[in-house]
Amino acid sequence: MVQLDIEKLKLFTYASIGEYLADIFEASIYGPYAGEYADEKTSIDVLVIVESKESLLKCISKLFDSKRIRFLIVDRRSFERDVESEWLGGILTESILTPYISIINPDYIRYQEVKAKKRMVCDILNNLILSFPEMSMNFMIKPEYFMFETIMRRATLFPPIAYRFLNIARSDVKNRNYTLMMNGFEAALKDFISEGKLKLVDNEFLKISEEYIESIRAKRGRRLRNLFKNSRTRIVRYVLGIFPNIMDSILDDYRIYKTYLAEGNVFVNPVRKLENPRKYIFIPTSSGTVSFTERMSIEDFIRRHMPEKYALKHNIKRLGGVLNSVYILRVAENEKERKTVVKVFKDWYGWKWFPLTLWALGTRDFTVMGKARLEREYAINMFLSNHGINVPSIIYVSPEEKIIFQEYIDGINASEVIRQLYKMTGDENGREKLLDVIRRIGRELAKIHSLGVSVGDCKPENIILSSDGRIFFVDLEQAERSGDQAWDIAEFLYYSGHYTLLPSLNIIDEEVKEFIYGYLESGGKIENIKRALSPRYIKVFSFFTPPHVILAISNTCKRVLKMLTIEEPK
Repeated sequence: MVQLDIEKLKLFTYASIGEYLADIFEASIYGPYAGEYADEKTSIDVLVIVESKESLLKCISKLFDSKRIRFLIVDRRSFERDVESEWLGGILTESILTPYISIINPDYIRYQEVKAKKRMVCDILNNLILSFPEMSMNFMIKPEYFMFETIMRRATLFPPIAYRFLNIARSDVKNRNYTLMMNGFEAALKDFISEGKLKLVDNEFLKISEEYIESIRAKRGRRLRNLFKNSRTRIVRYVLGIFPNIMDSILDDYRIYKTYLAEGNVFVNPVRKLENPRKYIFIPTSSGTVSFTERMSIEDFIRRHMPEKYALKHNIKRLGGVLNSVYILRVAENEKERKTVVKVFKDWYGWKWFPLTLWALGTRDFTVMGKARLEREYAINMFLSNHGINVPSIIYVSPEEKIIFQEYIDGINASEVIRQLYKMTGDENGREKLLDVIRRIGRELAKIHSLGVSVGDCKPENIILSSDGRIFFVDLEQAERSGDQAWDIAEFLYYSGHYTLLPSLNIIDEEVKEFIYGYLESGGKIENIKRALSPRYIKVFSFFTPPHVILAISNTCKRVLKMLTIEEPK
């Protein structure tokens, strides 16, 4: 490492800039010398902020102790605008993102560093929420994520700067440089914690507050503004690229990296060599926290989570239809069988998506991308579980592989309950038990709705009566907050009518009544029942359920609603 005489450099800066401008407000060394990886050939980079009534951005070169020194001179207002909004594409802010050595007015540049990093954290949080509107509530984030995400974004927008970030991470200076960079991020994060936007968990992780997530989700237009902002950043950086002294600084980093790497392959895209920020995001499961970037196949899961003597005895069987890749993993364990459900969330393209589009055209939009469906399955499952709703516990999740491993619920699904009910003759006690299950399903759905969640795919096959008598909701990949709750009711009732061609109308009447009474007695909104009678819902299920059955279900709903309306004044 080449040492500098800081005091001598400070005097030289005053003398050199004084030839052009008298009022130096701040000056700091940035680049290779500040990062302690400069060699004998490296020029010294100094940012000089001056008081000026006019906008100013210029580069000048001088000789200092036989070394070239590059002064990047900017007026104070322009610098502060770049800190606040990347007015100049963030090219000036980069000098305080990475390690720097202040030689004039250190308190000012420290304040601006924290201010800039607070804005960076804010942008990252907002994009994280917009990219993962459901799952972000469960994220457990290490503070380092914000530094590495900022590095990755900068390098993606302006790839040549990646060489500077790679030099900063060199093994002999990495700890020192990352500590200096994180110092500003940690100060910014403390402000977010004090403002209630972040919460510190176990003195190690940060969680985004639910209130902050909701406030950002309400401003989805921000995503489009960020797109224009990134485009502007690319253009500004291209324009600034014509300044030879600015590009010379980047070329120094490239030369140092190439020299240090020696015989390595310097032609590999440098951005790909940067640390993946998502390694520092974790999500909780019943088997512990999982890194967002962890990749694990079904076979990997077996090797890691099953005792070796049991993992040798397993088989995998596919479940479900063409729209889902769902498997059941069976493992022999102490003369018993341990079952795990494995869901692989592939994107729905072409012919797989076409029938769904026709089915619910104009009534219901389905989430088709694998990433979004996995996010909903995980996030809504965790949310409902935390609020006492019976859902399968999530054992493990691999967002990168789009795989979720879930608890297997032993029991029968509600479609079997309804089929038995339609076939029931003469067994009054058995009929009452089955109707009680329907009523309890209505109650459980009302509890889910009271939490502001719609199930999205509420057909009876996705509701299980467990062997111990509990009602479980499974397959939550279409669930969402603030969704269409009337759709859930319409789907359960109208879809249930297709399990037999000629059901007893009396049985249909009893089934519908039990479901509605159960729904309402647990606080379900009567308005949801009314909306479920809309023709826009009925037309969807006419593909599956005979018209006379749909009419019977609809008429029973109307009679119950009329009775409730008559009783209401009392």
